[in-house]
Amino acid sequence: MDRIFSSVREYDRQVSSPKSCRTCDEPATKDVLFDVGNGVAVVERYCAHCATTVSDGIGTRSSA
Repeated sequence: MDRIFSSVREYDRQVSSPKSCRTCDEPATKDVLFDVGNGVAVVERYCAHCATTVSDGIGTRSSA
């Protein structure tokens, strides 16, 4: 599945629905969105540090 980085936003439901960072298991504070085609977006959750180094499958982005 090809995925293209779209955007980063704050994950604002840490209190009511806490999630862990996909990379390091710290509390997630960022939603990273990827466009996968056909109007579909994938949301992955990361801590602030790991969100700055997320790869889009083609190359690494510079910052969140």
